[in-house]
Amino acid sequence: MSLEFPQHLASGGSRPRPGPDERTKPGPGQLSVWEPPFTRPPTVRSVHGRHVIMRAGAEGPIIVDSKRGVQVCETSHPPTWYFPKEDVNMELVTRRSGATDCEFKGSASYFDVLLSQGGGERIPQSAWSYEHASGTNALIAGHIAFYLKPPLVATVDGEKVTPQEGDFYGGWITPDIVGPFKGGQAPGSGDSELNSAESLIARAGGAAAPKLKAVR
Repeated sequence: MSLEFPQHLASGGSRPRPGPDERTKPGPGQLSVWEPPFTRPPTVRSVHGRHVIMRAGAEGPIIVDSKRGVQVCETSHPPTWYFPKEDVNMELVTRRSGATDCEFKGSASYFDVLLSQGGGERIPQSAWSYEHASGTNALIAGHIAFYLKPPLVATVDGEKVTPQEGDFYGGWITPDIVGPFKGGQAPGSGDSELNSAESLIARAGGAAAPKLKAVR
């Protein structure tokens, strides 16, 4: 099954950069996505010790149970979380065909998430991995990240995660991160050119898909 990506402005990239007075001032223990470690190119950092549980619905099967997460932090975006496969229930994650290329992290492969063991209902294209990330991105090599597409839900240290807006972003918003965040569709943008931060070229079934730009 080939990859599918939105053909509209999924990122809200045409919104102006907020001035200092428009940014939420971080409180004690909080980080702003407009200040380091949120940078461009992204900063990759270990957040080992923080307990993440992701499951398919409030009472559904657990897909991720990890204290070994890694964050990718890029300016204006809530962090994307990556987890070692040993902390992921791989019986509920199945590889799909197709890949994308990121200018920073290399080639990404994609996965569907199954809602029960043995197949059946699934959430298509809801996870991805940079199997061979290297250099400053080596911490995420072979790890898996997830879009929180319904019914997927997650908590970090018991706090509910809010997914970043937009069809192509995978950031997780937690109480320790403040914005405003890039995401959603800018008013009146319609089908205008995608203006987000990373250029991705989709390859699916041997046919070149349209060029898309996104951050994960």
